Amino acid sequence: MSLITLKKVSKIYGEERSIIKALDGIDLTIEEGKIVTIMGPSGSGKSTLLNILGAMDIPTEGEVIVNGVDIARLPERKLSDYRKNTIGFIFQSFYLLPNLDVMGNVLIPLIPYKIKEEDKQRAQYLLDRVGLGERGHSKVRKLSGGESQRVAIARALINNPKIILADEPTGNLDSETGKSIIELLISLAKEGKTIIIVTHDPRVAQIISENPLGKNIWIKDGELSDEPTYDMFCWDKSD
Repeated sequence: MSLITLKKVSKIYGEERSIIKALDGIDLTIEEGKIVTIMGPSGSGKSTLLNILGAMDIPTEGEVIVNGVDIARLPERKLSDYRKNTIGFIFQSFYLLPNLDVMGNVLIPLIPYKIKEEDKQRAQYLLDRVGLGERGHSKVRKLSGGESQRVAIARALINNPKIILADEPTGNLDSETGKSIIELLISLAKEGKTIIIVTHDPRVAQIISENPLGKNIWIKDGELSDEPTYDMFCWDKSD
């Protein structure tokens, strides 16, 4: 069943002679419960695409249909609800708050809505789920990179979102820890979450491609392909 459908989506920055077309009329369908990598060189449009899927940016043209609703046409109040209830974000740099313990960091998305006892119970369940059940009161500065990313994953799941958007989730990790994080994300897809991973790492793409729920999508100059048409290691632009 299709959860996400993009129709002729373009994103243009600048004006007149300084126009940059980050996305160029792309069409994309992602089924519910799949895990998808978006691969491409720096400057290819990966981050722009992820931001549009997460309603952090809106397309210049086209439709972004999620669960039957074109989020590109929603007012800001509805977009805020969409980000809160449908999307979980995982970032390369973790973005944990050092003045809070592990449990406090997992609960951050709920602070504006008054944290309840059942929220704390869910946070503990999620920490157990990611293998950090005994670290709830640990200071985040004492965590390893892999542990920090697991906290970030638990935080992304606290609102039980349908879709997880992961921006270079293994970028700051060693290869073995990175592999364990990808395996954790695959297990979430098996439980019904839809996972979209932006990455430069071909090892991540290989792991995903070998999974029956997985699919690789390639992007270059704002256009999508099912097959790579470039050497990603030859590019040196910022996305």
